[in-house]
Amino acid sequence: MRVLVAEKDPQVRALVSTRLTARHYHVLEAEESEEVLRILARQSVDLLLLSTEMDRIGGRHLIERIRQKSEWTAIPIILMTEEDRISELVMSQDRGFDDFLIKPFNPLVLQLRVSINISRARQRMEANALTHLPGNIAIERVIRAKIERGEKFSILYIDINHFKAFNDRYGFQKGDDVIRQSSKILVRTREEVAPEEGGCFIGHIGGDDFIVVLAPEREEAFARKFISEFDRIILTYYNEADQKRGFIRVKNRQGKSESFPLMSCVVAACNNLSREYKSLGEISQDAAEVKSFLKSQPGSHYLRDRRSSPLRELTHAMEILAPDMEPARELKELNPIGQILLNAGLISQEQLAAALKVHLASGRRLGQVLIAMNAVKSEDVGRMLEKKLNLPYVSLKSVFPQRENARLFSFEFMKAHRVVPLESAEGELKLAMCDPFDLRTLDAVERITGFKPAPRLALEDEFEDFLERCEKQASEREKII
Repeated sequence: MRVLVAEKDPQVRALVSTRLTARHYHVLEAEESEEVLRILARQSVDLLLLSTEMDRIGGRHLIERIRQKSEWTAIPIILMTEEDRISELVMSQDRGFDDFLIKPFNPLVLQLRVSINISRARQRMEANALTHLPGNIAIERVIRAKIERGEKFSILYIDINHFKAFNDRYGFQKGDDVIRQSSKILVRTREEVAPEEGGCFIGHIGGDDFIVVLAPEREEAFARKFISEFDRIILTYYNEADQKRGFIRVKNRQGKSESFPLMSCVVAACNNLSREYKSLGEISQDAAEVKSFLKSQPGSHYLRDRRSSPLRELTHAMEILAPDMEPARELKELNPIGQILLNAGLISQEQLAAALKVHLASGRRLGQVLIAMNAVKSEDVGRMLEKKLNLPYVSLKSVFPQRENARLFSFEFMKAHRVVPLESAEGELKLAMCDPFDLRTLDAVERITGFKPAPRLALEDEFEDFLERCEKQASEREKII
């Protein structure tokens, strides 16, 4: 910590320097005002102890000259003054200082004031000016400390979809209101999910990006609660006409009107339960990939990076991405697709109970079991999942093997990754996937084809049938040859 002591009296200057040096501060000394300005221009300091007896420069007090420089405005200044000059300081129109000490001062008071003002200045610099939440410096410090201590933690990256369009439509003041409201929802969520001291850290990266650091076991509950509250409150920031319409119109740079959905939010999560992170950069990269995928889907979603511990069930992915689903408590809730079909009136309670027995005994997916029982059509299962996941469903029954697909990636790749290329246009490749949330496969497809993958939901049974048709077609082609 660098402290600059500006004092004409050599005895006072020596006393202050000795006391602060003993407390491990790096002390710089200046006897004249010009020397103070030269030191500040040459190197950064954490605090300035400034005597009111310093010479004026150009007819102005030294403190005025210092505050004129934008790069020096954040430096905390403690004035050292005589008791008979206090009234003059109080009556001053533009004080420009943060604290003061009365000469002669107690050495312990000097140490305390210096420590408090440096800490206060750092907190101001680390906090976001709009939300007053800790900023990037504090975020990095908290995460680095957890990594060094070997703690298990989860990181939630939170971003608001279509915020810029809202800002353009309603103005920056309304946009700032949305940012402040989002921070309040985060704080309230912390009070409900992790109320104990130090149980949850909330930071504001900037703009409409936030970060939350908490215990892995609290991650899902926090994400669900935040999304639920955000979706409930955010509608109130739109006028009645936009609420009813379900979207807003904003002119682009060319002056043409474009339509944008109402704001939603995404929560991209990473934890170190299955992977050891060594830096914030590694975490940010993984979370950014998850967030990028989520932002390509309509609505509000939460998803955890699963590349080190992949999901094995599509129904599990649905639980993660369905913020309005309560955490499972009963057997039927462990299989949300069954409950969805039951609520839609597509199957009976008896059919669900029978299918659950087969599911638990065989390990087959519940949707597959219900289809095999002829209790429901595969298209019905697909439509229900499409609605719940906000992800388009493609029936592979109506998709026929195309020779062009082999040019994109091999039959072995399709079979291993449970994926079928559908069509490509304008740098985008539509894919039918049994697990459309498999980030490893999405990354591999983009690397192999050069296209940005646009996943569609495919059912396991229909995929198996598609593979059989591919193999049959290949066999017939070999006979002809």
